[in-house]
Formats: sequence, C-alpha cells, structure tokens
Amino acid sequence: MKKQLSTSHWFKEDSFSNSLLRAFLLVIGVSCLLLVALNIYVMQYSFALLEFTLLTLTVGVWFCPKDWRYYQLATFIYVAFIFGCILAGIAFSPLYSGRQVWVFVFPMSSYLLLGKRAGFWFSSISYCLVSIILFARFYEDFGSDLVRIFVNMTFTYVFVWGLTYGAELTHRKMLHTLKKIATTDPLTGLANRRGVATKYQNELSKAEKSGDGLAFILIDLDHFKKVNDTFGHEVGDAVLVDFANHLRAHFDDNEHLFRIGGEEFCVFMPAAQSKDWAETFCQFIDNNIFQFEGQSIHYTVSIGISTSNKEGRDFTHLYAIADQRLYKAKSLGRNCVVLTD
Repeated sequence: MKKQLSTSHWFKEDSFSNSLLRAFLLVIGVSCLLLVALNIYVMQYSFALLEFTLLTLTVGVWFCPKDWRYYQLATFIYVAFIFGCILAGIAFSPLYSGRQVWVFVFPMSSYLLLGKRAGFWFSSISYCLVSIILFARFYEDFGSDLVRIFVNMTFTYVFVWGLTYGAELTHRKMLHTLKKIATTDPLTGLANRRGVATKYQNELSKAEKSGDGLAFILIDLDHFKKVNDTFGHEVGDAVLVDFANHLRAHFDDNEHLFRIGGEEFCVFMPAAQSKDWAETFCQFIDNNIFQFEGQSIHYTVSIGISTSNKEGRDFTHLYAIADQRLYKAKSLGRNCVVLTD
C-alpha cells in the first residue's frame, strides 16, 4: 500500500486543455514573430509594434502560473488585446486584405483562456462587432457577395467553436472512462487499491465533521488457496464475485468498498458502526453456503479493524494496524473480528 502507482499526464483533468492552449499560444507566437519581421521589412512599423506587443503578451501567458491570483485578469487582458487588434485590423483594412480570417481565433482563444461560458459570450460579442464592421464598411460596395462571405465565415466560426468544445468534451468523457477502468477491479467490479488512500482522506474529513472517527476494515477470505486448489481457479473467482456481492448487499455506498488484491478487501465506515457491522457481516458469511455448478462451498472471513480516533489519522499507520489485527484474527482460528491488539 505504500507504493503509489504513477499517474499518466493524460489522466490529469486539465491536461488536454493545457495542451491545446500551449499549441494555440505557439501558433500565435510564431505568427507574430513572422509578421513582425515582415512588417519591419515593408516599413509598417506601427503594425510591427502591435504584433511585437502581442508576442510579448503571448510569452507572458505561456509562462504565467495558473495559480497566480491575477491569472484570470491577465488572460482576459490578453484575449481582449487579441480581439481588439483583430477588430481594428478589419475596421481599417480593405476586404481583400484577408484579415477577416483572424476571427477564427476567437472561439479557441476565448474558450481555452476564459472558459466555456465566458469564452462563448466574449467571442459572440466580438463576432457581432466584426459583422457590424463588415456590413457598415463593405455592404454598399459588395452587397450579396459580402453576404455570401459572411454566411461562410459564420458557419466556419461555429464549426471551429464546436470543434474546440467537442474535442475537450470527448477527451473528458474518455478520461472519465479510463479512470473508471483503471480504478475498478475487473473481476468483482469493486474499486481497486489505486484509489484507497485518496478515498480515505475524503471520508476522514466527512467523519470528523460529524464528530466521529473513520474505521478501516480489512477483510480476508479464510483458506482461499485451499478453495483454488480443491475446486479450481474458476470456482475461486466465482467465490470472490459472490463475496463482493455480499459486501454490496450489506453496505449502502459501493464507493466505500475496495478489493485490495487477491482475496483481501477493505471497507471505510464511521468508527461507531464498525464493530457491529463487522461482526454481523462475518456471521452472515459463515451462515451462507455458496452454490456453484452443483458444488456447495462454505467459506469464512477474518476481519481486522483500526479507527482514526484511536490509532491516529495517518493512513499508512491505520492500514498497518488493521493488517496486524487481521493476522491476529487468523491466529485465533479465523472466522472472527479483531478490534484491539
């Protein structure tokens, strides 16, 4: 239990958004660098200054820590500056300049930097301003041609927004599924040992708020190797599934139930309930005979319990104490519960 399995970068909640954001900033930064050089070459120094300013802001956002208290304000200023430059470029450039295509920066930049809701409204307002500018400046000269340009630009704009949002939404769903697979025991359907320590911390906080301690209940099936050797591993697996089903039936919240490995399981519950629950459950398992393909199999369990209000809050220590008491239950003849050393 001491060794924690490493978590892949792609299992982090914001990794996909951060990767998209870095890619976006990289494109903006490289584009600004090229445009600065180009505008200096053609002696358009005012445009070069604006693009250099944007380049500087882009580098700043790249290295800005997300836990900085002014991060949201900084990203808002950055997005507002980009949008302002694009609006100004459209307002003072001829239609054939092609600067209108920069409106497609709106959806991704606003979504990645401001979030879904704020990004949607900010980019929608900006796009409305672009539309007003285009029709105010060019409708008289281009008429229906401008309408066609606007319609195509709008559909493309919506597509880019949907692609950005859809890509992250799909990633989050895949991430949730992968996490579920990674933290679930495939045989019993219970949670596996990956999430035990995290769950302990969450449940400990809840228990302490209610004025109680948290019990760590460690359960081991007695003579399970003998079951495998006598009946075969298929029957042994069926016994584990049967036991997991009994655990679910005797506990309201399945998120508190874990298969640690092999024939060892654990349960979290309020300390005040742990003694009665463990003794009742141990007796229930003893009283039930498992039937599998015409074979009657009687198995029992040994249980060790430790509680945070008596043994301390450290999970590693709590686990070690429960483990010692589990082995004490084994030495006392099995099929029993041990709560003290």
